Amino acid sequence: MSNTKILMTALMTYITVCIAGGAAYYYYTMMAPPPAEVEAGGQPPPGPSGGSPEEAARKAEEAKAKAETAATAAEEAKKKAAEKQQAKARIAHRDIDIARLTAGMETSKNGTVTLHSYPKPARPDSGLYLNPSLAEGRRGCRLQYELYYYYNIQDGQGTAWIFGDHAVIKAGGQHYEFTLDPQKRQKALAPDAEWLSERYTGVVDESWLAALRGVIAAGYGTITYYQEGGKSVTAEFSGEAYRHIKDMVELYDLTMGQQADRAED
Repeated sequence: MSNTKILMTALMTYITVCIAGGAAYYYYTMMAPPPAEVEAGGQPPPGPSGGSPEEAARKAEEAKAKAETAATAAEEAKKKAAEKQQAKARIAHRDIDIARLTAGMETSKNGTVTLHSYPKPARPDSGLYLNPSLAEGRRGCRLQYELYYYYNIQDGQGTAWIFGDHAVIKAGGQHYEFTLDPQKRQKALAPDAEWLSERYTGVVDESWLAALRGVIAAGYGTITYYQEGGKSVTAEFSGEAYRHIKDMVELYDLTMGQQADRAED
């Protein structure tokens, strides 16, 4: 082959390679689809973890919130268990206190009502007495009082009938006044007139309860039963009389708490 043919063949080969290279450059520059990161708005494709940094942060926050909720629930459960245990201990101590208080009382039943009171002599010494009692039923309990005046002619005082219409309790520097309804007065006279009695009974309301609590707080007090403008008789709340009031009010408070717990159950 002559030199001219060889030169022409080489030239044609060079031109062909140039044309092919240019076509490839044009295709990849102008016609080929963009890479994945360009299609995704410039964001790199998801990594091996399966989520973006924002997704990972969100999941971490959710896990933290779940852990905090579980910890709060555990703390509440622990608190409720402690409260339940304390309630059991309180109920046990209360039952013991009720048994202690009622051990020295007389207990009787009238249908569904249980009455707790202190023994009373049929013929006490002449004087004035305040006898508390507690009536307990299925629907509640009530604290009661008996204001009892007894006179025996043998005591030589000659007081006889008082027909009182008022009472006043004094304790701790406070005076608690009560008006008594004469229609509710109960009188008794021995056939031989050797003794007589006057008696009022009622339910302890807020005023009476305040007076009794005043006596308990002071540790001492007096009660006077009198007729306005007439006779009077006074008794002290000391010794056994004071203890009876204190213990009966305590029994009332304990029984009220007991019934409140039953209502909740």
